Amino acid sequence: MFNSTRNIVFGLINRLVAMLLPFVLRTTLIYTLGVEYLGLNSLFSAILVALSLAELGFGSAIIYSMYKPIAEDDNIKICALLNLYKKIYRLMGCVILAVGLLITPFLKFLINGSYPSDVNLYFLYFIYLGNTVISYFLFSYKQSILIAHQRNDILSNISTAINFALYSIQIAILLIYKNYYTFILILPISTVINNFIVSTIVNKKYPQYTCKGNIEKEELTEIKKRVGALVGHRLSGTIVRSSDNLVISAVLGLTILAMYNNYLMIITAIIGILSIVNNSITPSVGNSIIVEKIEKNYSDFKKVFLVYAWLVGWSTVAVIILIQPFMALWMGKKMLLPFSTVLLFSIYLYFWLIRQTVLIYKDAAGMWWSDRYKPYIEAITNLVLNLVIVRYIGINGVLISTIISMSLVAIPWETYALFKNYFKCKPNEYYLRFLTYIVITLVGGILTYIICLVVPDGNLGYLAIKILICLVVPNIVFLIGVFNMNEFKGILYIGTRIFRRKFNFAKIK
Repeated sequence: MFNSTRNIVFGLINRLVAMLLPFVLRTTLIYTLGVEYLGLNSLFSAILVALSLAELGFGSAIIYSMYKPIAEDDNIKICALLNLYKKIYRLMGCVILAVGLLITPFLKFLINGSYPSDVNLYFLYFIYLGNTVISYFLFSYKQSILIAHQRNDILSNISTAINFALYSIQIAILLIYKNYYTFILILPISTVINNFIVSTIVNKKYPQYTCKGNIEKEELTEIKKRVGALVGHRLSGTIVRSSDNLVISAVLGLTILAMYNNYLMIITAIIGILSIVNNSITPSVGNSIIVEKIEKNYSDFKKVFLVYAWLVGWSTVAVIILIQPFMALWMGKKMLLPFSTVLLFSIYLYFWLIRQTVLIYKDAAGMWWSDRYKPYIEAITNLVLNLVIVRYIGINGVLISTIISMSLVAIPWETYALFKNYFKCKPNEYYLRFLTYIVITLVGGILTYIICLVVPDGNLGYLAIKILICLVVPNIVFLIGVFNMNEFKGILYIGTRIFRRKFNFAKIK
């Protein structure tokens, strides 16, 4: 519990830095160089996210394999796993470099319309590619030690410091020199520094772990099986995240892509904040799955689902109400997308996040094999719908494609796999709660929207009033909706015990 809480706190600080400074950076980039540069930034990032698929889930499989030997203090096995991970990462770096070079001649075909005439498209791409490949040849594999030991807080603190320095320098470069090349060259430098700092800390904190030895054949076979299942999951996630940007760039152009990514940055920031909870509690859930009975874990699952549904519902309502007036103040009304797109972004956010409770328990239990075909169907559905619909209804088609693939393929399949293979029961109660939380979110959202209609759009003062309404109204509605649920009473009981324990401890001191 302490590790999870510590990871959440420092992860939240890191996420806030990673959310606020890119916001300032995007603003500076648009006003100093122009919106097309921002579109280029989004396009190259999407390409390299897709190339990073080469990792294929080896990291997750290795980290999962470390849980047991860490609990048993089996250093020999951990060293062997780390050695395997190092070899795999070096190989993957070569693969990413080779594939990245092969697609270089096709870069221009991924842009519809013009791009800034004063830039060399290929030189910029090589900088981005080099930044991605560097980590694979340095010490990224050592992060697995910290994650497996539930010390994500160390990684968060390093990332916070590096990101703060990186974004600050990039903003200064844009303001002083207005040079895109210098702006981008800072990226690989920060990546090298980050890797060396992580390596130094791991070597100092865990000197007993070195890259040596080989794992047994049976263990290697099991890792290959997990990776085989994870390939699809990584493929699906990559296509869903990257194909949208690539399709928009190729069909609608860099300017529309930049507008889309202004909104997506807010959505991604919210997803990133809640992902801190995922990353922080997954090792604890994994430990609970090993030592506790299924009934206890199912009871905990329902509590986690309630907390997640509350956070997700509140976040969704806030996006619907606040994102348009915020964008108008930030980028101006010319950079606004239609309100229908905002609604689709909100639905996309809700379905993306609400499924995370199931995924936390699936990942903690290493259950990637049970729904191994799901990611392929989800990815194909999303990509085909993207290519067809976006030509007729534009950006909204991109979001509709993702929503359909998540709600009709991913969510039911993932849920079935978890309940059938671990909880050993039908998910009827889960779906009933799912529907209940959706209704509560709708009621809270409609009520909040009606109240906010009284507040005009305009300056920061009006936006602050709407933020206050969003903080109060949907949370009151959710509290009323779940007050009599057993899960809420259980959470309240746990929270009261923790508060009393800390209060009594403080009195003793």
